[in-house]
Amino acid sequence: LQFNDLFKPEWVDILLKKYTFNKLDDCFAAIGYGAIPVGKIIGRLREEYDKEKKAELPPEVNVNTKQEEDRKVRKAPPSGIIVKGIDNCLVRLSKCCNPLPGDEIVGYITKGRGVSVHRSDCPNVTNYTDDINRLIDVEWYKAKNSEYVAEIEVFANDRNGLFGEVSAAVNDAKGKINAINARVTQERVAVFQLEVQLTDIDHLNKVIKAIRKVDSVYEVRRKK
Repeated sequence: LQFNDLFKPEWVDILLKKYTFNKLDDCFAAIGYGAIPVGKIIGRLREEYDKEKKAELPPEVNVNTKQEEDRKVRKAPPSGIIVKGIDNCLVRLSKCCNPLPGDEIVGYITKGRGVSVHRSDCPNVTNYTDDINRLIDVEWYKAKNSEYVAEIEVFANDRNGLFGEVSAAVNDAKGKINAINARVTQERVAVFQLEVQLTDIDHLNKVIKAIRKVDSVYEVRRKK
């Protein structure tokens, strides 16, 4: 469903009367500060949408079947994320935890910046528990050839040629390094922070396994 499919003037009027809002901006403001869950608003509009679609279909057509067909042909969202209940909204993957397909995720309705998607174990999600009405169900779109970013930390005993071998290991595992931050401690420990382009959580594990095989590397982990 697109935004305009749900927010028809006649349905919006029904919604405003039900929740005693004077205008639609008041409804959006209430969602923004957590007075009412967005899922409740979408659900009420969806009821009117389903009523209209059911009335348009001939008696022999099953509404559930029609909806299932609609889901099969929908286009992949640019973010790779489906927000349950509505398609046409701004979605971004949170930089604090960089979720990958295969991670359990949750959406958070931000103020003016759409839905921010976090890993379910992200510390920032824990901080949202006092504002639970702004959490929304999201899921990964099952699409091939989509790429995402993960951050990997590598710890190794410093030596000549070390970074070249780490880079080669990432490349052999079909990962792509977008950025790197490297330093060497006084104890001669090399610390690499890699930003790597990947397809999903399995690909991440494959890259980590390849880096661990590099001589002198003693710890590799996904950055939290």
